Amino acid sequence: MQPPSRPGLQQTVRLAIDNQTGELVPAEALLAMPEDEFSGLRREAMEARVDRRKGGQAVRYLCAICKFPLYLSRRITGAQNRWFVHDRKSHDCPWYEGNRLAPEQIKALVYRGQQEGREHRELKEYIAHWLGQDPLVSDVNCEQTTFSEVVKGEWRRPDVKCLYGRVKLVFEIQLSYTFLSDVIARDAFYRREKTFVIWVFSKFNRSRAAVTDEAFFNRRNLFVIDADARRHTGERSALTFSGYHQVPTLDDNWQWRDTWQFMPIGMADLKLPSDTRRPYFFDYEARRKQIETERIEASRAEQARQWAAGIAAYREAALRYFASDHGEEERRALVAVVDELEGHTAWHPGFEGLRESRFYGYHGVLAVLLSIQTGKPVSYSPQLSVFQVIEAGLRTASRVGLHAYAIPYLWAYKTYRPAMPEKQRKWLIDYARKIKLSFANGESVYRRDTSFDEAIEVLFPALGEHLSSPFGTDLMDDDGDR
Repeated sequence: MQPPSRPGLQQTVRLAIDNQTGELVPAEALLAMPEDEFSGLRREAMEARVDRRKGGQAVRYLCAICKFPLYLSRRITGAQNRWFVHDRKSHDCPWYEGNRLAPEQIKALVYRGQQEGREHRELKEYIAHWLGQDPLVSDVNCEQTTFSEVVKGEWRRPDVKCLYGRVKLVFEIQLSYTFLSDVIARDAFYRREKTFVIWVFSKFNRSRAAVTDEAFFNRRNLFVIDADARRHTGERSALTFSGYHQVPTLDDNWQWRDTWQFMPIGMADLKLPSDTRRPYFFDYEARRKQIETERIEASRAEQARQWAAGIAAYREAALRYFASDHGEEERRALVAVVDELEGHTAWHPGFEGLRESRFYGYHGVLAVLLSIQTGKPVSYSPQLSVFQVIEAGLRTASRVGLHAYAIPYLWAYKTYRPAMPEKQRKWLIDYARKIKLSFANGESVYRRDTSFDEAIEVLFPALGEHLSSPFGTDLMDDDGDR
């Protein structure tokens, strides 16, 4: 299997075996991975490599031909390049990359090392100097050997170490390239020693593999001491970094976009997580979760607004239908509103009653309830009183019983309290007592029709608590209660 022919690609191992899943991974698959996924796999492979250096058996990837362990490497130039690398010499493997360098390459490496030596020393002394100006910092040392208090014989020599308050803190400088395996090993050492470590760069260069690796491991945070950081340090008279960090945004199509931003970061801005021991200043995942939560809440609010507008449109269409003396054109408009509501996420089958003529038709359930709520006849003769509308509605039958809607109408009267003479009010109270006595005697003439309960509740929310009661249904106990 050959990799795609693109300039600058140096895929050597064409096919690897994922030791966790047993699946074959072609080298070109690395190029198509999202950056966070590749960085995570690269770190896992390096952690396995560090483990093997200590006598362990951890392996994440194997060469498909020689079965030797592999790790992941990368070079970022104009276009990104990622590849598998053998972790040990395998001269018999046709995919082994070897270790020969041309004389010019050797000279370049030596020169780069000389340049790094001067810059590294200057940056180390710069950090130590400004730490020494901070009243919260003590015991500042450069390249002081730190012996492990956990693993006998293990030690590290950090570029700068200090106490920040009572917290042990070290600074490791990344100028050109530090092997990821060394970064992993140092991170593990400092975690065991309960020491916080900050990896420092002298410039923000996204084309460097070390920059990308560090960003994805440390919550998309980078600590850089560049010209801006030095200027802010001078202005504040306190060590200040250019805090580069990725900021997530979510577009209208729910696609995430990350942009790099930076801001001055002082020692007081550091967050010190005890799990990773890697200080940071911007919580990428927390911001992403916040944005997602806000978007979801806004979407839900908009859905709720649209649903409420749809319900209001239904009521208005129903009133136009009643005012037109049940005209056919107005009826179709009313049903069309229901069709639109059906496409909403809040719709459920219980709302089907909204489109049934038994519900919105001549002297139907909706007309009686609207009359009670508004305190004037709706769909009835204007010469009638609300009491007369209720009285007529109490006698309405359905396939359930002779007075199937008497209970909901009395609930509506109790809730909305339309004005009427005391004599009529007392008549309704006595009628309610008669219903309760009827159920106590085991009769079912007032058994209520619940088929429109959901439709009633969505149009008249104040009746929701009553409608949830089992009174008047088969679920009612012998005492007429729950």
